[in-house]
Amino acid sequence: MENGDINSNKRIVEELFRKYYKVLRAYAYRLLGDKDMAEDIVQDAYYELWKKQEQLIMQDAIKSYLFRSVYTKSLNCLNSKEYTEQESFEQSTEGKIQKMYIQSQLLDQESDLMYKELQTAINTIIDGLPDQCKKVFILSRKYELKNREIAERLDISLKTVEKHITKALFILRSNLKDSTGILLLPFFL
Repeated sequence: MENGDINSNKRIVEELFRKYYKVLRAYAYRLLGDKDMAEDIVQDAYYELWKKQEQLIMQDAIKSYLFRSVYTKSLNCLNSKEYTEQESFEQSTEGKIQKMYIQSQLLDQESDLMYKELQTAINTIIDGLPDQCKKVFILSRKYELKNREIAERLDISLKTVEKHITKALFILRSNLKDSTGILLLPFFL
């Protein structure tokens, strides 16, 4: 969120609330299986967003922040002694199986979110490549054409195709170097 007057920030948080509240509540409910607890967790996440509004800059960062916050709060809730005492199913075999299932679902959802964020970052970098380099790279990776086919299609030399692909990969690696997604980069390229 940008620095601005309190009314502007309030309006932005209200828009974010309308946009993501139901999805976040459903996400928390799937994690916890408790409607009231899910609502409390999502409201806490928005309250923390309001307190940290000056630190968050981009809409995508805010969305990630909200999902991460709900995820963390849900895990904390599942692991808290107070919650386990209220819910006796934790003591039963069925409860343990259910908890393992929930944890595996959380990991899957977190992986999906990380995949989408990494894919968005890669697409943004590819969109910023010089036109010819971008064409060559997309034909190579998206359409899986061989270098020779790309050279014929674009009427350029095979060496030029190789240089464009090398350049695109260098730019991608350089821009994603500090990202945790770099470990997944070979799967996308």
